[in-house]
Amino acid sequence: MRVLISSSILFVLLGVSGCGPGDGCRFDPAACGGDVGASCVGDGDCADGFCCTEDANCGGGMCTLPCEEDLDCPSFMACEHRVCFFRCEVDEDCAVGQSCEHGQAVCEWP
Repeated sequence: MRVLISSSILFVLLGVSGCGPGDGCRFDPAACGGDVGASCVGDGDCADGFCCTEDANCGGGMCTLPCEEDLDCPSFMACEHRVCFFRCEVDEDCAVGQSCEHGQAVCEWP
């Protein structure tokens, strides 16, 4: 019984840390393999099927999610320009080359 509980807990922890969009692409968008925040050139490059290329703040292509409000984005992101961007308080919360914009709210490419 103890082994079953331990295995179940390990499975849940691995599942939470290893799948879905995460905060890990924040600092290395080129190495994220299609997760939210990864670099992209088209929708096919993104796990969720949406590559932001029309907005200059997406830095030439960023896998993200369309949104109308912050609640449409993962908790570590906010809705700006109808797409989700990583939340920030200072420039150091963003990838190299990005800055914390809109009242210190989201990481965007200049």
